[in-house]
Parts: sequence; C-alpha cells; structure tokens
Amino acid sequence: MRTALTIAGSDSSGGAGIQADIKAMTMNGVFAMSVVTALTAQNTTGVSGIMEATSEFLRQQLDMVFTDIFPDAVKIGMVSSSGLIRAISEALKFYSARNIVVDPVMVSTSGAKLITDDAVKTLADELLPLATIATPNIPEAEILSGMKISGRDDMERAGAKISADYGCSVLVKGGHAVNDADDVLCEGEKFTWFHGDRIDTHNTHGTGCTLSSAIAANLAKGYTLSDSVRLAKEYISGALGAMLDLGKGSGPMNHAFNLTGKFAEKHDVRKILMASVSDIWPEYNNHPFVKGLETGTLDPQKFRRYIIQDYLYLEEYSKVFALGIAKTKSADTMRLFSSVIQAISTVEMNIHKGYMGRLGVTQEELDSASRKLANLSYTSYMLRIAYEEGEPEILAAILSCALSYEDIAKEIVRRNPESVNHDLYGTWIRTYSGEEYCGLNDVLVSYTEKATENYTASQMDHLAEIFRACSEYEMGFWNMGWSDE
Repeated sequence: MRTALTIAGSDSSGGAGIQADIKAMTMNGVFAMSVVTALTAQNTTGVSGIMEATSEFLRQQLDMVFTDIFPDAVKIGMVSSSGLIRAISEALKFYSARNIVVDPVMVSTSGAKLITDDAVKTLADELLPLATIATPNIPEAEILSGMKISGRDDMERAGAKISADYGCSVLVKGGHAVNDADDVLCEGEKFTWFHGDRIDTHNTHGTGCTLSSAIAANLAKGYTLSDSVRLAKEYISGALGAMLDLGKGSGPMNHAFNLTGKFAEKHDVRKILMASVSDIWPEYNNHPFVKGLETGTLDPQKFRRYIIQDYLYLEEYSKVFALGIAKTKSADTMRLFSSVIQAISTVEMNIHKGYMGRLGVTQEELDSASRKLANLSYTSYMLRIAYEEGEPEILAAILSCALSYEDIAKEIVRRNPESVNHDLYGTWIRTYSGEEYCGLNDVLVSYTEKATENYTASQMDHLAEIFRACSEYEMGFWNMGWSDE
C-alpha cells in the first residue's frame, strides 16, 4: 500500500491540521502517517492557544517515520517557527524525500495567525525549493510573490513568479473570491486551469489542508501532478457538497462523504485495460467472422481454418502461463496458472478436437499444420512479454484473449439468444459465455489487481499498452480466420 506523511499542527476540533490530513489521505487510498509540529486549542470559531513542539522532538518524530515506513509523498502544513522549518528541511534533504507538497499555512480559516513573521521567509527559503508543488491561497500567494492579486492574470503572474523564484510548481487557489473556485497550476511557464463551482456553504474549515493532502495522496499513488490536482479538486468538491454542518463557526467538511467510492480506489484493472481498447473491441463484435458465428451463416471451411489455428495458438498460450509459473513468487498464482493450463488442455483443446473431428481434420493434418503469420506474430509477442517482463505484464497479455472471447460470446448471446443452440457454433458460444469460463476470467482479473496493488500510473499505462497490442493481434487473428490472411 502506498504511504503519505503529513507534517502539520493538530486541530483539536478535527476539521483541519493533521486530523483533516489523515482523513483525506485515507479517503484517497493511502496509508497516512503524521509528524506533529504543534498542538492547538481550537474549534470552528477560532484558535485560543498553540503549544509548539521542540525542534529536537520534531526531528525525532521524522527520524522514526523515515527509518521505518518511508513515505511515498510528504505534505507539509502548519509550521509556526523558523527552528521547526529548518529541522524539517534538514530531514527531508537527509532522507531524499519525494513528492513533497507544501501548503504554506499562514492564517486559519477563522482568521488566527499561525506563523511568525520571520518564519514566513524561512519557509519560502527552506521548504519551497524542496517542494514538488506549493499550494498557496490568494493571500498567501500575495505574500510569497510580493504582488497584489485581483484577477485571473494576476494569479498566473504570481504563480509564475513563485515558481521561478523557488523552483517548484505552484497551485494558486482562487477560493478567496478573486476567481470563484478556479485554481491555476503553474509549472514553469505552463499554466493549467482547474475550474470548479463555488459551493454555497460556510463550512470550509480545513479546505487547504484537505486539498494539499489529497494531492499528496495522489502523487504517492503515481499520478501525474496535473491529475493529482484534478482528482483532489473533485474530492474536495464532494466533501464540501456533502453539506456537513457542525459547530458554531466555520465548520468542517465531510471528508468521508464517499467512503466506499472512487476516491479510495487505487485502480480498477479491468476498467483501465478496457479503456485502452474502446475503439478496437466494438469492431470484434461487428467482424464478419463473429457475425457469422452469431447468425450461424459462417462458412464451415472458414471455421475449420480458424479452429486449426486456434488449437496451435492454445499450445503457445499455455506456455505463457507456464512462464508465469516460473516468474511468480506466489504459490497461489502458481496453482492458478497450473489450473488454467489444465483447463486449456482438457477442456478448450478437447472442444477444438471435437470440432476437428466433425470438420474432417485428421491428426496427420493437425501435426503438419503450421501457424499462420497472424498467429505466429501474436504468440511470439506474448512469449516475449512472458520471457522479459513480470507477472502483472504476463497477466495483461493473457487477459486480452481471455476477456475478449468472453465479451464476444456474451454479445453474441445478447444479440441472438438462440445462437447457443446452433448445431455447429453453439458449443463455441456456450463455452466462452458460460459461467465456468467467465468465472475463471474474474479470478485472473482479481490476481492482476493484487499483483498491481503498488503499481504507479505509468506502470498501469504500460499494462494497458500490452493489453492493447494483444487486442490488435486478436483482430489480425479474426481477419486470418475470415480471409486466410
């Protein structure tokens, strides 16, 4: 599981500070850790007292975190004095911390000052150069840039100046009525605007803490900076829109508004893979070979040619699973792949042999048959993936064939329920739309989810590339069956 660390002050009312950070990080699918910079006595109406941690004890907290559970991202919030800021800076550099989000907290939502004047300069000089991204609101961006901000262009200019001065990306938040709920991400000279509707609520306690923590969580999961901001904006809009109403002042938002929803998800493997072939798979279902299976009008000689090549394909396909057994460290995966090989050899290949008997294919003809170019190219690609890459990549290659056959067969049944009764093609349709075959696919997807639990977005993109490549080879296979290409 990916991890994120918040370095911030405690909010005794639970709406901001480390309490908000931990809630937001958890809801965004990472394990949250905390280093406390200060205790505050506060509620929704204001702050009545601050008790700061010593620099020595702060460094001790940091050491204990980094030497045991190294965080995939770090969010820095309220740090009220220069000594604490320097202790944090030294630790982050010593441990080569990554994905650092600095929320330059200066004033609370209720108006209380949370940082000394000299610490503002220290924060800018010590922490911003280490940051992946800083997330100032309008007043904070004015202080850091030395500019007055009164509109959209000023937000861009201030963000660009802070970015140039300190070498970090900057998200200037427009929630202080300057530009409604629109924020601008400044990455050097590149500007990306994130538009949002202002939500009519006074319960905005901890919005800055929550947004920066969600960004850190998304960076920890491997999202790009732009996507991390976009997803965090969606999350905070949902939390505000839940209209929680607690306390007598500026109350907290509902961090847990979507407790079982998408923001806690790491990734949905099936969804990611399917999205990569949204333009290819519909073509399968309209392919003349598949339409012939559906209507029962497919020339048996074309099916005969296909069934021989598919039998040869299954021999190589089984080897991909065998290589998966060699690559995996999981005994459960070994047993799964072994059972799939067994199912291929005793079920699928026997169905193929049954078809060959009906279509007059002799054992001699089968033994002398060679794989056509489309078949050879496809299986060679899968075997290369199996030899060169790991278990998740092998699963991605396997799933293209497995899931596409399920999709095709189910679509045939949906369009023509009587197709399962066809004298020749009904067995094929029943096999690949049946519970046993589809259930095994679900198990393969589940194993892929587990194998990719800690995969970054870029690694998931690579899996999608493999899945798409195999899907393109699948199209070549259908073309071969139809026209002997």
